[in-house]
Amino acid sequence: MNIEKKKALTPSQAADAARLKEIYRVKSKQLKITQSDIAEELGRGQSAVSHYLNGVNALNPRAASIFAKFLGVNVAEFSPSIAEIIASQATSVSEESIEYAGKFRDGCVPVIGEAVLGVDGSVDMIEFRSGFLQMYSADKDAYGLKVKGDSMYPRIHSGEFVLIEPNTHVQSGDEVFVRTKDGHNMIKVMNKTRDGNYQFSSINNEHRPITLDADQVDKMHYVSAIVKATRYIDNDDVPRVDGAAI
Repeated sequence: MNIEKKKALTPSQAADAARLKEIYRVKSKQLKITQSDIAEELGRGQSAVSHYLNGVNALNPRAASIFAKFLGVNVAEFSPSIAEIIASQATSVSEESIEYAGKFRDGCVPVIGEAVLGVDGSVDMIEFRSGFLQMYSADKDAYGLKVKGDSMYPRIHSGEFVLIEPNTHVQSGDEVFVRTKDGHNMIKVMNKTRDGNYQFSSINNEHRPITLDADQVDKMHYVSAIVKATRYIDNDDVPRVDGAAI
């Protein structure tokens, strides 16, 4: 009897699974969510959830939407390609008949520079105006940064972008872009200590957490999404009305 061998995930699908697994690791503790909770919504066994998280089975739009709903994130944060499929599907049916988590709305977010990731988890900022991310943000002051370096792999790949929303309220367990009063920049996961200080942890466990007093932090902005380079458009390609990007 011939048994068909399961098809291996593509590198992109494996990267999506790695991102989702890391988000699940952080958010499930914060939100007290179990794999069984997600499995029940999927209508499958707990092993199916484990297979998605560990890259055994490739994610699909329905599973990605359910994970996004439970974890309180946008599908684009772990799978920009599936988010685009969901957005395409959403335009072909009425809002009354179907609703997906992680839908895109039209919009452009300016890219204001590059974040060069150092081996110690720090970020060297190179600020300049350079094109837009073609995606919607409800934050009128949202901005994008291009990431260079692999110190946050597999969560963030070199060449991808981070979408940052400075007016979004930050909670423990959120990823944030931080600038300290002495000029250091970081992309970290923020948590509060018992005495009210900030503790910033890296996605890469090789880097030790950093604890800072509140008065040592110059700014702390919410990282809303990790964005593939395919969503980036040059200034000359941005649709405009009366000279303004739309």
